[in-house]
Amino acid sequence: MKKTKRLRKTYLLLSILLIFIVGIQVNAAKALNTAFATSAKSVLVDRATISYTAVLPELPASDDGILYLYEMQPYEYAVALTATPVASAPASLTPVFSVPFTESRLYTKLGLAVKSAGQNVLIANPQYIINPELLATHTRARQVRPLKSEQGKDFCNLYMSENLPGVLAGRYTTAQIMNNGTNQTITNPYSRKGIIGADTHPVQPRHYMLNASEPAAITAIARDLSNCAANSTIENFILGNEVNVRTWNYMMWTDWDSYIREYAQVFRVAYNAIKSQNANARVFICIDQNWDRNRAPGNKEYYEYIDGKDFIAKFNALIASEGNIDWNVAQHPYPVPLTYSKFWDMSGCKDGAYMAAQVNSGKMMTFQNLSLLSTYLMSPELLSPNGTPRRIILSEIGLTNAQGVDVQAAALYASYVAAKSNPLVDEIIYLLAYSEPMVDTRLSGQAQQVYNSLGTASEATYDAWAKAVIGISDWSQVIR
Repeated sequence: MKKTKRLRKTYLLLSILLIFIVGIQVNAAKALNTAFATSAKSVLVDRATISYTAVLPELPASDDGILYLYEMQPYEYAVALTATPVASAPASLTPVFSVPFTESRLYTKLGLAVKSAGQNVLIANPQYIINPELLATHTRARQVRPLKSEQGKDFCNLYMSENLPGVLAGRYTTAQIMNNGTNQTITNPYSRKGIIGADTHPVQPRHYMLNASEPAAITAIARDLSNCAANSTIENFILGNEVNVRTWNYMMWTDWDSYIREYAQVFRVAYNAIKSQNANARVFICIDQNWDRNRAPGNKEYYEYIDGKDFIAKFNALIASEGNIDWNVAQHPYPVPLTYSKFWDMSGCKDGAYMAAQVNSGKMMTFQNLSLLSTYLMSPELLSPNGTPRRIILSEIGLTNAQGVDVQAAALYASYVAAKSNPLVDEIIYLLAYSEPMVDTRLSGQAQQVYNSLGTASEATYDAWAKAVIGISDWSQVIR
C-alpha cells in the first residue's frame, strides 16, 4: 500500500511538472506577442534528408533573432533549457531547414523555437515526418478480399512481443495489436499493474495502453511492428481494442485529453513503423458503440469511456497538429444490447424501449445507423491528407442466436446489407465462435445458410426472406 501511494505521488508530481513546463512556454509565447506558426511540416525529400518548413504570421521577438530547430521525443511537449538544436537560422517568415534523416528520427518530431528570457519557447507545434512510406521496401499490392470475413481466419489478435512468430507464419490480413500487460517495458507507466490500486476511478483492466513515453518501449514497439509489416501478410493494423474504453486499453485515471495524448503517441510510432515498411498498409484506431452519450463528470460511466465521436475529434486534432497522416477507423457494430438480435422488435428485451431510443437518437451506434460514423468522417476537418474520407472496417460483430435461428439469420443479413450499402466500409468481420448463455454467436440451420450466401450469387435469394422476417419492404426502414 505504501509503495502504491508513493507511485501515485510520483506520477502526480510528474504530471504537475509537465503542466508547469508547458505553462512556462505558453506564458512566454504570450509575452512575445506571437502566434503559433500558421503552418509547419516535416517531410522526407529522399531517404537521407528531412525538410522542415513553416510559415510564421510575423517575425517573433527573441533574445538573439535566431530560429532553432529541436529534435523532440513523442512524449516531449516542451524544449528543455539544456537541449541542443539540430539546426538554426536567422528569423524569417518562411523558414526552411534541411536535416539528415536517421532511423531514430522516424519516431521523433521537430520543434521550432526561439530563445526568450533565456527559455526555449516553441513557436510551432512539433512535427513528425508525415510520409514514412517513402522509405518502404516491402510494399505489397493490397489483397482483393470479399466484404465478409471471419475472426480467426483472416483476422487475429496480435499480442506484442508474444505471438509475433505465429503472425509472421500465418496468412492473416488484419491484426488487432493488443497488450496484455505481461511485458512491463511496452506497457504505459500509467498502466503498469503495480499502480492499478492507485487509480482514483478504478475500472477492471482487460488490456493495457502501449507505451510511447519511454525510449526503450518506443524502440521495442517500432522494432516488432516494422518486422511484422515487412515480413507478414498483414495489411490492416488495428491499434488496440475499443480504445475509447479504459477497460480495453487501461491507463489509470488522469483525464481524457491526457489519455488520448498517450494513445496518439503510440499510434504515431506504430504508424511510422508500419508505413515505412509497407506503403500500402493501413493503420486503424478502434472504437466501440458508445457514440454520443455525453456522460458528465461524476457519472461513473464518464470515467469508463469517452464517446467514440469525441475520441475521434480529440485524436484527430492531436494528429493534425503534429502532421496529418492517413489513419482509419475500426468499429464494432453489435446490436444494442448485444444479448438481443431482434433489433426490429425490442418488446422482448429488458429495457427495450430505452435501448431502442439510444440507437434511434444516435447515442449508440450499431449496424443500423452506421451513417453516423461515415457522415462524420466526411467532415472537412477529418479528411485524410489527400482529401478523402477515412476508411472503415467493422472488425468485430456477433449476432446472438438467443432469440432463435431465424432471428439470428435475418439480423446477419441486415448487418451485411448495412456494410454493403455504406461507401466507406471495406469489410465486416464476424465473430462466429463465441459461446456464452446470452451471447452465443454460433451459427446453425438457416443462419449458417444465410451467412454462407453472403457475397455469393445466391445472396439475393435470401433478401426477401430476411425482409419478411423483420417485417419491412425496404432496408431503409431499419438501416440508415
